[in-house]
Amino acid sequence: MSLTVQKKIPQWKINEVKELKEKILNNKTILIASLEGFPADKLHDIRKKFRDIAEIRVTKNTLFKIAAKEAGIDVSKLEKYLTGSNAFIFSNKNPFEISIMLSKFKLKRYALPGDKADEEVVIPAGDTGIPAGPMISVFGKLKIPTRVQDGKISVTKDTVVAEPGQEIPAEITPVLQKLGIMPVYVKLNLKVSYHDNLIITADQLEINLSEYSANIAEAYKNSLALGVEIAYPEPEILKITLGKAYRNAIALSRESGYITPETAETVFSNALAKAYALAGAISNKVDLGIQVQKPESKPEQKEKKEEKKEEEKKGPSEEDMGSGIASLFGS
Repeated sequence: MSLTVQKKIPQWKINEVKELKEKILNNKTILIASLEGFPADKLHDIRKKFRDIAEIRVTKNTLFKIAAKEAGIDVSKLEKYLTGSNAFIFSNKNPFEISIMLSKFKLKRYALPGDKADEEVVIPAGDTGIPAGPMISVFGKLKIPTRVQDGKISVTKDTVVAEPGQEIPAEITPVLQKLGIMPVYVKLNLKVSYHDNLIITADQLEINLSEYSANIAEAYKNSLALGVEIAYPEPEILKITLGKAYRNAIALSRESGYITPETAETVFSNALAKAYALAGAISNKVDLGIQVQKPESKPEQKEKKEEKKEEEKKGPSEEDMGSGIASLFGS
């Protein structure tokens, strides 16, 4: 007869699962981020920065899995992301907002051999505090101008040793540490987000804000132009549409000779211009008994006509577009 001995579960694990379950149930968003190669001291800086926005917790994947199951999450969707060392971010914020904030919050670390620079790496002019000796040859190899002063190496001119994207020379990394120069950015690498029963992968969380803004501006411009064209019944759009309709009506009246108090001046001016044009065209062939003299357009009239043509070509002005966006998006 064999006896099965049940291993007692440590109390801290039971408490951890309970707390994780509460956090899962009380937050709309859970993000999983890899801690592989991430400096432990930098995690403290991120926690401080996000204190009022999210809670970042490092725990065992198995304990999170148990808590997620108890909270009603289909863990099979997250299984492949629960490997290696991870940080779990709990928040009621939109996951895209958290992702953008993390990408903007740049932490720096010292360079290691093989690292590429995330910014221009400059050795500044001045005393390095490094004793004169073998390091002089390193500075010489990298073409950093130096001189020996009081037994120490002094750089005589600011010198760039690596451009962004270039590999940082391994020989200079001890010097960078000595000078307190941190040219490598570090950030939490998001793996996945779980938000309102939706799985959003890391690549989907990355948003190019400038491109996104340009797309919204282009969509607004096109929607406003369409709204004006179809006379969409929104007050701000109708202001532009009515102005356009009025200009078209005046132009039609001028060409058709339709006279009203508003169109009389432009109709007669147009008729007079055409009469002068006709008289000028036949004056060499027929004796009209009059001297034909072309009327000179006033400078202001020319300018107004040119401005009007430009407006008709351009369509809605930026001011018109600005006033119409609120109505299109309901704000």
